[in-house]
Amino acid sequence: MKIHYIRKKAGRKYESAAIIKEMMGEQLLYTELGSPYIDGVHKPYISITDTKKFWIVLLAGSPCGIDAEEPGRKITPGVVKRFHEREQRYLGGLSSGSSEWTGEFLSIWVRKEAYMKYCGQGMRMGFNRFSVLDEALEYASEIKAENYPSCFMQQLEGPSGLYLAAASEREEDIDEISLWPYEGKTEKHILDAAGELLSAKAYTASALTKKLLDKGYSSDETNACIERLKELGYLDDEAYAQSYVKIAAEKGHGKRRIAFDLMKKGADSKTAKAALEELAEDEDVLSERERAMEQAQKMLKPGTVLDEKMLNRIGRKLASLGYEAGVVYDVLGKLRR
Repeated sequence: MKIHYIRKKAGRKYESAAIIKEMMGEQLLYTELGSPYIDGVHKPYISITDTKKFWIVLLAGSPCGIDAEEPGRKITPGVVKRFHEREQRYLGGLSSGSSEWTGEFLSIWVRKEAYMKYCGQGMRMGFNRFSVLDEALEYASEIKAENYPSCFMQQLEGPSGLYLAAASEREEDIDEISLWPYEGKTEKHILDAAGELLSAKAYTASALTKKLLDKGYSSDETNACIERLKELGYLDDEAYAQSYVKIAAEKGHGKRRIAFDLMKKGADSKTAKAALEELAEDEDVLSERERAMEQAQKMLKPGTVLDEKMLNRIGRKLASLGYEAGVVYDVLGKLRR
């Protein structure tokens, strides 16, 4: 048997048929019961499962089934009542909701799902028709439900702590495990995705590039998209910086803080410096010292004693807002006088 893992990326979709075509160059077919298989290959039997982080395929020379669960899956307590009596008894002997209970629940769950897939029935088969535990309440290596074929069951170690189980008609070893480099297909055209982001808020070119890469788009298509948006006038770092510094100044921030925050948002130092110089020449915006004094006066509520302790508090506040030392000293000197 072979197991192939595909790590999912945000903003991508993973279709079974597309992955098999990419992986093996073959078409994915289905039986009348809906079980997948591949015609004309050495290991024609296939079972597929996916979790939040992974898409997983099992290939075998005989009928098979696989299931996986993330370790952090939330469990509805009522589900246990649908299990076989043995499984309910086993879980009942553990502290409900504990890490041990959760681990054993998931170990039982993936075994049951793997067997139901092996039988070609899925969840419609019913959880209480068979037990993955033997009479001694140990995990059984062979499982059989009435009127269904028996199988060999293996619990496997999956990446990122996945709970993983595989069922097969023959007692086969896993002879290949691989992380398949398939990245899926983008769910939306990149320009549509970028447009949705820009309709919600403004971005610098650098920040939008990071957002699109995080969504799974390639570097080449992202760079092309960014250039196209610049041509269309939807991305303009200089205009973004000019707007940002004015808003930040109105909030009472000093130019050191404004420059730092602006560069965090993706503007380069040259763009940030030019925007701050333009801000200093804007007659509609308070000067750096006027803004600092305004912030200091907000701290002087009626009855406040303006002693050295209070002056130190004001100094620390102004420094945290990004005002330079010279501006802070000037404001404190005027307050002392």
